[in-house]
Amino acid sequence: MKKYMKYLCGLSLLCVLFASCKGDYDDWAQPQHNEQEQPADVQMTVDVVALANVIEIESLGEASQVQVFVPQKVESNVDATYVVTLSDDKGNTQDFTASTEGYIDRQQFEEAIVKFFGKKQEERTCNGVLTALYEQNGSTMKVVSAPFIVRVLPAVPELNYWIYGKQNGRDSKVKTLPLMPVSKELQTVTTYFSGKLDTKLWSDDTFGDTKETYGATGGNQASMSHEFSVGGGYICPPTAGWYTLSFNFATYSYTFSRLDNQSPAEYSSISLIGDFNGWGSDLELQQVAASNNSWQSHCWYALGVELTAGEVKFRADQKWDVNWGVSQSIKDNPYGTGTQDGLNMTVPAGKYNVYFNDITGEFLFVED
Repeated sequence: MKKYMKYLCGLSLLCVLFASCKGDYDDWAQPQHNEQEQPADVQMTVDVVALANVIEIESLGEASQVQVFVPQKVESNVDATYVVTLSDDKGNTQDFTASTEGYIDRQQFEEAIVKFFGKKQEERTCNGVLTALYEQNGSTMKVVSAPFIVRVLPAVPELNYWIYGKQNGRDSKVKTLPLMPVSKELQTVTTYFSGKLDTKLWSDDTFGDTKETYGATGGNQASMSHEFSVGGGYICPPTAGWYTLSFNFATYSYTFSRLDNQSPAEYSSISLIGDFNGWGSDLELQQVAASNNSWQSHCWYALGVELTAGEVKFRADQKWDVNWGVSQSIKDNPYGTGTQDGLNMTVPAGKYNVYFNDITGEFLFVED
């Protein structure tokens, strides 16, 4: 029996050796593996320098891209993505997809400048670096340039600003008392100020949310001039009276100017009349409601006014004794200062919110 078992074992071993000779079990001694990939012959250079001049946003016109560096030598023999990283001195950073010529998206760039520095129009300086990213053997590789500097002069914000205070009964739901633009940088409002800390601004993009108001930098200020900022304190002049309050959105400062005439003429109504109604019945404006009825605001408005193309004028008490007009196109310049007995104003057809100040003759047509 033992001889028989030895015979079977020997036969089994012979079969295994025979199979191995045929190669069926070669991977026992030589495990399968993939050939190691050789690294690609990548030739990449990112050599850039800073722009010689300050980037002035106002001078870019309608351009959608802005150049933030000058390429000295930016090239690659593989497909690569270029990323510019900008940062301030406080550790804030933002990445932008860039072209090899140094251009990035203008809107994203302007938003980053506001995030880093705020909206005040003064020259700012960012730190920049260009990174080239490419894929190799399933990994992302990168080549980084030397640091460079980006200098930028922001644009004045394209926002509409509105008074929030006793002058309009602290109404944060309906736009009734706007600043009147003298220019894009300088905007004003002429009305009564109580001499108490009761006035702030809010902007079009935060309208109705008075948590995002603009006021005096550093807290409440009863002074003739000061700087203002987001979240600042209430403002007022040192004494009660009629003032022109001017906000400069290039310097983020404001100034009160007391009117020489502290008893401005009062009217029972201000209305708009013109081709849109055949110079017939007046379209009466509403007077901005003050929280104190002992004085009139002299600021008037009408919301959602449908106007046909033609000429218009403002007049008081539905009579021609006192009227305001000026020779200019509302389409090209939707704000200005009317003069008594001035020429008719031309206005294109459309739907408008209309504002008027009977002390200064300032008007504003805002497309609704």
